Amino acid sequence: MNVVIYRMPLIISGAYDDNMRFSLAWPPSHCPVCHHRIRFYDNIPVMSWLVLRGKCRRCRTRISAVYPLTEAITGVWFAVVYLCLAGPVNTLLTISGAAALLPPLVLFCLLYCITVTDVRHYLIPDVLSLGLLWSGLVLSVCGLIRVSPFQAVTGCVLAYCLISAVQYGYRVIRGHEGLGGGDAKLFAAASVWVGLSQVPWLILFSAVCGGVLFGIKKFYQRKILVQAPAVLPGEDNDDSEGLCDGFYIPFGPAIALATLVLFFTRI
Repeated sequence: MNVVIYRMPLIISGAYDDNMRFSLAWPPSHCPVCHHRIRFYDNIPVMSWLVLRGKCRRCRTRISAVYPLTEAITGVWFAVVYLCLAGPVNTLLTISGAAALLPPLVLFCLLYCITVTDVRHYLIPDVLSLGLLWSGLVLSVCGLIRVSPFQAVTGCVLAYCLISAVQYGYRVIRGHEGLGGGDAKLFAAASVWVGLSQVPWLILFSAVCGGVLFGIKKFYQRKILVQAPAVLPGEDNDDSEGLCDGFYIPFGPAIALATLVLFFTRI
């Protein structure tokens, strides 16, 4: 997951050497500063980061805490899903037992990658939204989620049409975009997992979660402005002005959280 979160935006933006082969699989894990290849013993989830104190072994460049945090959250989620759904250890040895664990694990991993990418880059990669959509359809056809193929497809179409209409209306009325281009696609993909009947709840819960995130960010922004040093006469406070210009929040995390809640509760 860390590979997807780090490399996918670079691949989309083309922010790498054109002469270098670059993908999710190549080159192997390495330091982005000194390009030192990370050995297997320095790539052990969480433990290696703690042992190295969050720094590259060679150049001592600081390694983001997002990496061990992602590994820890993923490990906890896998453990919780197993304890709640798998039951005895021998259930993993059966096809049905292992298959029961697949939907919540796939859903969480894709939504987590989308969430972190959107928070860091204001970007929801189409490949992740399409992966969420098609994996949901396949699991629906296989009977591994509680949504029929008909409910999945109709929910997908309805959600995409509704959100696209809202996007268009907002753009016409306000003269600028209100939702990112990836939000409608993510709503459509998420609707495959929750079904047609849950689409209104998905939109409502996403709006509520988005409103909470907006309030938190607005409060944090005002706190920064209050703590900013006073501007002397004749001086320009470019930093404070920048804080008040375009105010955006990533909507992907709100959609992801609402999807997880509805997937497990189905109101």
